[in-house]
Amino acid sequence: MKMREVSEKDRLFYFERHFFTLDGLWMIETEEETDWKTALKIDTEVWKRLLKIIIRRLKKYLNLEENSLANLIEILTFRWSVEKWKYEIVKKEPDEAIIHVEKCPYHEIMKRNPERHDKIPLICKDMCIPFYEDIVKNFNSKISLDRKKYQGLGDPICDFHFTVEE
Repeated sequence: MKMREVSEKDRLFYFERHFFTLDGLWMIETEEETDWKTALKIDTEVWKRLLKIIIRRLKKYLNLEENSLANLIEILTFRWSVEKWKYEIVKKEPDEAIIHVEKCPYHEIMKRNPERHDKIPLICKDMCIPFYEDIVKNFNSKISLDRKKYQGLGDPICDFHFTVEE
C-alpha cells in the first residue's frame, strides 16, 4: 500500500493548528511542573531563541539583504500575516514606522481560556515586550522600538513605533 499523499493545504492546517496548541501546552505543563515565574523565564528564553531563528530564516526566504527598518517591517508583517494577526501599517518611511495591532492570536487564545485570564497582562509585560526588544536589538541596533499600548493591559490595540537612529 502506498504512503498517503497530503496536500499543501493539509500540511498548513496541521502545522498551523498545532503550533499554537504546542505553545500553550508547553507553558501550562512547564508551569505545573515548576511554578509560574520559572515557566515564564524558560518560555521567554525559548521564544527569544526561536524568534531569532524565525527572523533569520524569513530574511533569507524573503530575499532581503540589509537589516533596514523596511526589511524588519517586511519580516514582522510576513510573520504576523502567516499567524493571522490583524494589523495596520500606519506609517512606513525609511527612518520611522508605526504599526497598530488590532488582533493578536496569542491574546485571542488566552481570552478563550478563562483559567488563563489572570496571566494575560503578565504575558504582555513579561514576554511580548522582551521578545520584540530583543528582535529589534539583534536585527539592527540603530532601530529603536517604543510601545505604549498593549491589548493585554486593556488597550484597544498594541502599538509598535520604530525609529532609526542616525
